Parts: sequence; structure tokens; C-alpha cells
Amino acid sequence: MKKALVIILFLLFNHLLLRAQTIDSVRIFLDKSLETIQLNSINRDSIDWPALKKNVYEKAVNAKTYQEAAKVFPYIFEQIGDHHGALKLGKETYYWKTNEPYLNQTVKQAVKTHTQVSVQLLKGNIGYILLPGNSDFSGQQIDADTKEIRAAIATLNGKKIKGWILDLRVNTGGSMYQMLAGLAPILGDGKIGSFINQHQKNDGNWILRKGNIYLDSTQVSKLTEQLPSINQTLPLAVLISGITASSGEVTAISTIGRKKTVLIGERSAGYTTANEGFKINKYAGLNLAVDYDADRNGKIYKSFISPVILIQGGDNFSDIALDKKVMGAVNWIRKQH
Repeated sequence: MKKALVIILFLLFNHLLLRAQTIDSVRIFLDKSLETIQLNSINRDSIDWPALKKNVYEKAVNAKTYQEAAKVFPYIFEQIGDHHGALKLGKETYYWKTNEPYLNQTVKQAVKTHTQVSVQLLKGNIGYILLPGNSDFSGQQIDADTKEIRAAIATLNGKKIKGWILDLRVNTGGSMYQMLAGLAPILGDGKIGSFINQHQKNDGNWILRKGNIYLDSTQVSKLTEQLPSINQTLPLAVLISGITASSGEVTAISTIGRKKTVLIGERSAGYTTANEGFKINKYAGLNLAVDYDADRNGKIYKSFISPVILIQGGDNFSDIALDKKVMGAVNWIRKQH
């Protein structure tokens, strides 16, 4: 898989990491990291690399271990403008902390309790789908997770659905592919978005074809069963929050441009870049923003996604019927008929 909107967890962590490294090995660690960043960072062409390297080595001049050298990485990520990137070293993660803390405690708490896809039939025959993030960082569960999402949606099939509410408020990210393939019965076939590089050039289209998700011509999900027959022209209201991040934002972006579709809620977390993982050594790896996300019409999202209908607060996951964002979605769907 070429891209992954996740913090890479592919490394085998060694408990011997805490032993002292030589000065030379620390220098090699920094050299390899900076070389990798210079070759792959989405903002690489706008960076004064001699100046940045000089500053990095000055800040890390007394570092005798990888952990001591790692303390300079938040500064590196800030200088290259990558708040989605991170260095993973052993059990620690080093990144640039940029965003103001998200204060909606109801949504933050819901992230902990709503960890599985769930559906409800709301009054007026409106189908409600809550789609959380996942932890499939290695991409091993794409087909299984896709089936789970589709099976949940299928339970509402035959209920004379008048419209859909897709709730991404607790979707913190993970692997994007099962989210998109799982929603194929509602999104329909065709291009639903793309990755765009720093030069505004296409770096891979997200395509649904016969219910499977492709990155350009590369098939990512490999399901063979027939898609459930669902009216793909029904209104779709997508709920987002300040927790909606990374592949959760990708999923929201994939719906933009679909007919009779609207985003409702709060602006998203702002992790709308495609990340790729790079191994530095057996202890450490970098996750770097290498592309931006774009919707099916080519609009690029370099920061956050803004809802069309702004509704702040009023979240109620224990009684969806009293949830202000859900109520707003229901009202919007009714107006589409």
C-alpha cells in the first residue's frame, strides 16, 4: 500500500534501546533522518536545508543517545510545516504540537466508548451510521473491516430509507481503505478523491469500482460478494467534529461533491495530508506528510475541513434523537424531498 494516513507502527521495538549509543551512531541517525525528510517531505522545495541542518546539529550537539537526539524532532517538524508527521523511537513519539486543545468533552468521551461501527433507524426512515476510526495500521484488516461496515449498513436495507446520516465525529483515523470500501453502497462507483503533491500534480486517485477501493489501478480491497442494492442518490448528511482526523477526514472529503450531500458540525482536526512511513534503523521510523488530500472535484484540503452547516456543541451520543447535530441533519434531509 503506497499511502497510509496513520502513525507508522511497523517497527520491532528492542528493549536494548536504552543502552548508550556512540556519538557516531547518533550522528548517522540524524543524517539518515534529515536525508529522508529532505527527499520526501511535502514542503521540501520551500525549505532552506543548509540552514535547517546547521540549526539541528547545533541543537543536538550534546546528544549521546537516540533519545536525546530525538528531542530536536518537534523543531524539525515545525520548520518543515508538518504537524501530521512524527518520529517513532521505541515506545515514544516525537511530533510538532500545533493545534489548540479540543474542548468538546462529550465528543472526546464518545471516542473512548464508540469503537465499533453501529447503525440505527431514525424517525422518518433515516439511516444513521456511526463510523469510528480503526487501528489497522498495517492494512491487514481491510477486507474484514469492509465487510463489517457493509453488514451494518445492510441491516437497514429494505427499510425504505429516505436519507443517510454518516457520523464521523469520533473517527480519529486509521486505515482509510476499509472506510471508503465499506461505504461503497452509498458512495457509488467512480473517483471519490485523490492525493495531490506539493506541485499540485495528481499522485493517486481514490476510486471505487464494483465495490472495491483502488488507488489508481492498484486494487486495495479484494471483496468478491455483490454489493447490497442501495439507492445511491439518497440525501447524505455527514457529521464532523474537531476529533475527525486523518483518514476520518479522508472519508468526509470522499463525500464532498456527491449529489445531495452536506457536511454538518464543527471544523475537522486538520490532518488532511497523506502520510508515508520510512524506516531509519531498527529502533526508529519517520512518518512524513508527502501529499495533500483532494475531493473528487479536485479541491485540495491543506488544513481542516469546514462544515457547510456549522453546529457547535449539542452532542448527545446516548440519545441520538436529542443530538443537535443529528437533528440538524434530519431537518436537512427532509428538505431534500
